[in-house]
Amino acid sequence: MPRLHRDILLGFALICSLAISLMSSSLLRWADQSIYDSQTRWLRARMPSTLPQDVVVIGVDEAAYESIPEPYALWHRHLGELLTGLAEAKPGVVGLATPLPVRSYDFLVKGIDAPLVDGIRRLSAAAPLVVGQPMGIGRRLRPIAPELLAAAGDGAVASLAICEDLDGTVRRINQKRCMTEDKHEPFAHAMARHLGREGTLGGMIDYSAGGEIEYIPFREALGWIRQGQGEQLRSRVQGRAVVVASLLPTETRYRLPVSLAAWERGSRTEPGAVAHVQALRSLLGRGLIERISEPLALVLASLGALLWFGRNGWLKLAALLGAGTAVIAGSTYAIWQGHYLRAGTLLAIILMAFLARLAWESVRHYREKQLLRSAFAGHVSPQVMRAILGGTLQPDADGERTRVTILFADIRGFTARSENSTPEAMIALLNRYYAEASAAIHARGGAIDKFIGDGLMATFGVPQPLPAPERNALEAAQDMLVRIARLNTELAAEGLAPLEIGIGIHSGEVLAGYVGSRKRRDFTVIGDPVNTASRLESMSKTAGYPVICSNDVAAAVGFAGGLVDLGTQEIKGRSPLHVWGWNPPLTRRVKKGAA
Repeated sequence: MPRLHRDILLGFALICSLAISLMSSSLLRWADQSIYDSQTRWLRARMPSTLPQDVVVIGVDEAAYESIPEPYALWHRHLGELLTGLAEAKPGVVGLATPLPVRSYDFLVKGIDAPLVDGIRRLSAAAPLVVGQPMGIGRRLRPIAPELLAAAGDGAVASLAICEDLDGTVRRINQKRCMTEDKHEPFAHAMARHLGREGTLGGMIDYSAGGEIEYIPFREALGWIRQGQGEQLRSRVQGRAVVVASLLPTETRYRLPVSLAAWERGSRTEPGAVAHVQALRSLLGRGLIERISEPLALVLASLGALLWFGRNGWLKLAALLGAGTAVIAGSTYAIWQGHYLRAGTLLAIILMAFLARLAWESVRHYREKQLLRSAFAGHVSPQVMRAILGGTLQPDADGERTRVTILFADIRGFTARSENSTPEAMIALLNRYYAEASAAIHARGGAIDKFIGDGLMATFGVPQPLPAPERNALEAAQDMLVRIARLNTELAAEGLAPLEIGIGIHSGEVLAGYVGSRKRRDFTVIGDPVNTASRLESMSKTAGYPVICSNDVAAAVGFAGGLVDLGTQEIKGRSPLHVWGWNPPLTRRVKKGAA
């Protein structure tokens, strides 16, 4: 198996392992819950589920406290009348989400317990009764007066305990950390069970079930009973689930994902009874929202890791966006169907796979560029290397017409010199000369096109654009002569004859691109200006100037810098050309160590 394919498969195995670990943990619980809340609000606003029979709430509110003179602890007669009236109205089940007294008050008011005990007995005989009690001391429910507990019957007590998630929001009505020591059933589950509906204790509340929660004021319901208008109450509660709850502003409030209470629209903190009522509505509707099975969650995590495959690009980005959209849409639909998918974690896995592949490819490409740079640094000019690594030079692309300045340089008398020296010595000399010439050309933004024996060809303006390539070429020519003069000083000290070079410079439009076969290609420029620059270099042998340039080059620099007009000259193999000669001053010093 090729190493690249093996690395890709190993990378996928690593990403898949990380994905499964992430899905098995609760590290991104905050993201899951945040997305769940948003999805719940969206479903409630656009796709609310209706209930065949909604829960009836009878609320003990501030108006009741103002109309009843006794303190709530002594409301025995009023509560007893309400429960008796409910017994006659034939509800399906009644739940008391307002605490009953913890002890008898007969010692304070003789016979005060009797109406409440009688009301509880009558209601228990007519319909199932669930007595909800809040958490007391030592993870036990708050106690109830024995007389009242005996009237309610065995198994009537249920838990009103509420545990928020770690972010302080109520999404479940029952969690292990808030279960009572005596294992009492949650209030909503106990009521739903009497209506033949069951639900797992760990399910999530379906906040999209039903509309806003409204209530019948305690004082109004009690008024119907006292005024002999029992039919009013019967028409509202017959055969339905009824919750008698305290809705006072002083009740402990909890943050919910949505606003439910019709009397407090827009509020995100509501009395605990509202959460219990919504849990009961969920159980009576589609049921609580259950988490998908662990094996299925791990399969989805593995599928999310598949985004590791495929080269990065627009298609890969489209796949990322498509996968993210599918997760959001699919998880929202799953909630509507009663299943909870950890969308935040799955989105994180998909993004992790995408970014991991992007990072891996970036590192691989960087290493390839570094390898290419080190392997070919001595084979192409830095400008060409930068263009190749930057992607501006494409081997398969057609050539591009562009204006460029071309410099030809050649050593005088090199053939005769070679006859009196060894090949090794001549190569060593050429290397020293080319090192100086290349440094001068590269320092001015030029690129070495090719070495031709003892000569070289350089381009200015391709592949790296330059604002004034003619000026760069003339400056490079001057620098070359300065460096050769310095090299000649070294050669003289070694007892070797000095070097003398000629330089020709011309500008014009050429075709720049790759030439050669698929197995061997070179980047070069082709056109008449190349031949003209070569002819100008040859003219320097007889014109008396080390640098010969065309009128186009001289005009580009404003004929300045000591250029000498040589007029129109015959050029071998082409039409006569107006040329200029230049013998640049060699007083400029090159910084020590420049190369």
